[in-house]
Amino acid sequence: MLAALAVAASACGNGAPEPAPTTEPLTADEAETAAYLSERTMELWVVYNAYDLEGLSDFYEEGYWLEEEEQIRRDMTPFESRGITFTAEETSPPRQIEPGRWELTHTARFSGGSVNMRFIYERFDGEWLLTYAEVE
Repeated sequence: MLAALAVAASACGNGAPEPAPTTEPLTADEAETAAYLSERTMELWVVYNAYDLEGLSDFYEEGYWLEEEEQIRRDMTPFESRGITFTAEETSPPRQIEPGRWELTHTARFSGGSVNMRFIYERFDGEWLLTYAEVE
């Protein structure tokens, strides 16, 4: 497989520990947050498929983007040069892993295979931003 597959969706794991699952039912506010993060992550794939680095940066917390931007650029290049896009589906819905921190997973398929992604969002000044992404 392509080496870029490991980080195809602009992800570099930083060794974050696996959080414990939440088993309590969602409140109305939590359900609203989960729905928003589901939609936001699907929008992320649309931007990634347009090879729009500037637009993609809007999904990331600024410090995390600065850490990941060059790797994302390198990983995106082979897909852009071949016109390859991803078709994503949510494989586990957003769940709160700790206050203000939510996780969800997607499987993204492309002509050369698929990649399973884990995303973590945190809220900054009222905006949900990506603070972690990794290939599972």
